[in-house]
Amino acid sequence: MSSSRRSSSSSMTGPSSPLIGPELVLVNDADSPNEELDFSSDDELSDDFAAQPDRLYASVIPPLSPMLILLYLSIPYLKLGPMFLPTSDTPLSHSIPTLLICASFATFTRELWYLLARYLRKMDIEEIVLDVFARGSDKMRTRLLLRAIVRAGTLTMRVLLASVSLRVSVDALLPLVPAHSPPLARGLLTATVALRIIYATWLSFLAYLTWLGAVSYAHVKGTLSTDLHWQRPGVLWQGITSTAFVFSSSWTIPLYASLRSSVPPTTTKRRRRRSFKILIAASVAITVALVLPLCVFASSSNESDNPEQGVIALISISSATNLILTIPAILITVPPTPLPYAVRRLNPNISKIIIYAITTGLSVLPRGATVVLGDLLLILSLLSTYVLPAFLHITVHYFKRPLSIVLPTSATRTGDGEGDELLQRKERSLQRRRLGRRVFWDAVSWVSVFIGAGGSAWAIGRVLRQW
Repeated sequence: MSSSRRSSSSSMTGPSSPLIGPELVLVNDADSPNEELDFSSDDELSDDFAAQPDRLYASVIPPLSPMLILLYLSIPYLKLGPMFLPTSDTPLSHSIPTLLICASFATFTRELWYLLARYLRKMDIEEIVLDVFARGSDKMRTRLLLRAIVRAGTLTMRVLLASVSLRVSVDALLPLVPAHSPPLARGLLTATVALRIIYATWLSFLAYLTWLGAVSYAHVKGTLSTDLHWQRPGVLWQGITSTAFVFSSSWTIPLYASLRSSVPPTTTKRRRRRSFKILIAASVAITVALVLPLCVFASSSNESDNPEQGVIALISISSATNLILTIPAILITVPPTPLPYAVRRLNPNISKIIIYAITTGLSVLPRGATVVLGDLLLILSLLSTYVLPAFLHITVHYFKRPLSIVLPTSATRTGDGEGDELLQRKERSLQRRRLGRRVFWDAVSWVSVFIGAGGSAWAIGRVLRQW
């Protein structure tokens, strides 16, 4: 009997032996409590996904080691969000609780993505959305529409993030370059995309550490200026919203697929260091440790009338380096633009060229237009990080017909009771054991949806008043 969809959690169990008859039922009560709850590691699912290797290797991210997975889980947090925290003037009584709450919700929502992927056996956000809202061959038009919406939203967010990062890095470097230099945005993007993704990501992480060290030194010496030559991307990029943006990311599902595809199909048990849940928690803990000092700097102004220009230059260069080195990893995950076959046949890389051109063009728009794009990026990022996985979880568990855990689908439909009494007892036992976990994840999902909806309404209202 293959594993089926559950009503209790967004997870799956491994395959079991086919059901021969109602009189011969093997019920293993020796399972550990974690395995019965099905919320331990994802080791027991290796056989399920190994039977479908095409889904694993279809990810845009190739198979990576746990160390690189941890790096890619952490690096999106150390980009635009932390750059504006030292000059936000947010009291410590607000910044620390906001940081910890956002870190907790980022951990929960990333784990919701992970559980949805295991539960639905989908290794792509697009496939998860299609399975939730348009499952079945009779909904082809709905599937086509949803596929187009998901791809358009993904493309918009990736391009906006790359263009805003490029714009902020250019603003940081402009005071340090001669006035008659060639167009800086085009040169930075050309040099950045030529780097290998792994090298660029490691260099980006080192650049963030350099930037953090320079900011810390400037704060201790009293030379940290509140005007670091670059402007905020939008009216929402300050205070609580800027802190919430720190933990925005959309790489969870591709990275999970990358980690699973790095495990040999014959492996039955994996070490704890390969647990995706542990890597999620570690990435959030690393981010909190590297961002917490910035909240302290923002709450205690220690500005000098004569800041050290060398330190300010190092802050600008390291922050710009951190931002531009992440652009390759962002652009490589952009879905291809829909072009006619004749155009793609002339130049297979035409889609990438168009994406690079759009990114560069958006980064050099006038200030008024970039403010709109920056606020749009922040709203979309927060919705996709905190609201979308919770909304999908609620839809799956409240508005989709649930299937049993161990009972055959035919038994749940016909209601046969005598022959399957043992299975029904096992079903009820598993449901009771999972009740606490189910209530917890349901509560997390509802809180995320309500807070996200309220925060989005507030952000949209504030933006409309400012524009």
